[in-house]
Amino acid sequence: MASDVFMIKVKNGDPDEVMARKLNELIDASGVLKFIQREDYTGIKIHFGEEGNTGHIKAEWLKGLVERLRSITNNIFFTDTNVLYKQSKRTNAVDHLKLAYSHGFDFQKMSVPVIIADGLLGRNYTDVEINRKRFSRVKVASGIADCDSLLALTHITGHIMTGFAGAIKNIGMGCASRRGKFEQHCGVVPDFNPQECVGCGLSASHSPTDTTTLSKGKAKIDETNCIGCGECVVVCKTEALNAKWSETLANLQEKMVEYACGAIEAVDGKIGYVNFLTNITRNCDCLAKDEPRIVKDVGILASSDIVSIDSASANILNSLRDSDIFKQEYPEIDWTVQLRYAASLGLGDANYNLRIV
Repeated sequence: MASDVFMIKVKNGDPDEVMARKLNELIDASGVLKFIQREDYTGIKIHFGEEGNTGHIKAEWLKGLVERLRSITNNIFFTDTNVLYKQSKRTNAVDHLKLAYSHGFDFQKMSVPVIIADGLLGRNYTDVEINRKRFSRVKVASGIADCDSLLALTHITGHIMTGFAGAIKNIGMGCASRRGKFEQHCGVVPDFNPQECVGCGLSASHSPTDTTTLSKGKAKIDETNCIGCGECVVVCKTEALNAKWSETLANLQEKMVEYACGAIEAVDGKIGYVNFLTNITRNCDCLAKDEPRIVKDVGILASSDIVSIDSASANILNSLRDSDIFKQEYPEIDWTVQLRYAASLGLGDANYNLRIV
């Protein structure tokens, strides 16, 4: 049976107060908070944006949503997990919290604490049994697994490894501990063309595990040490480093979906989804810069179905150009693998009823 996906339209340049009002209207119309019970420990899963990133979901948009949540339970908190790459301000909880506060998610402004769900160094996780094709158990961040319920706030973007980044990625990758992220990425090693390398040292300086080093004026790749994060590919300014557009990236998507299964299982399916189709960029909010939009702002979506809301998000954006914008940005990635696999595992339905608020 097709799930309902609710949408309220927005446009480029809507002021913060307009975005907040429209989000409130969407929340009320969709009933997306109905799964939250009184005095639940409820995590608001969000990406705070890397330092220098401007496309992330803005704290000012969420104040009304926070008040609605607090009318149900006082035990709410913003949350995310630490990342693998060491150049990030989100690789440990101390720097991660400072970054979140600098982007407006401090207690004084929001009256809600921020908890980094996998602890100081990303080592805190709970093994969740899922018994799927790629994993029998997954390492969900303990601060997520201990929740009674979750609300996933997702900024839709493109992504260098998955083509499309939506709620499935926010939950699958974003609720995993650092060890869990490694399990998902391992096996994705970049292609290196030494003829195109100019020896600038960028890939070496951004390598989180010193996989890429500089030797005799050229980059050198130690594949045995690679975690598959794609950071070196993102910063390379020539054609020297490229992601391996192969079945390994389909595997990554399937692993990500199975991790989403674990996070959803950990909270007994008590989870709602809100997707922001605003500031749509080629890369995700992990990129520390102001990227240009690839399409105009469209709206905000809400649903209780993770597959439906991601399917609707992609379809709405693609309809703006009457083409697959994510395929255009990453021609070698079949980003729909994640949706098909998630549907096959029973996480949701690609068919949906779009309800305009």
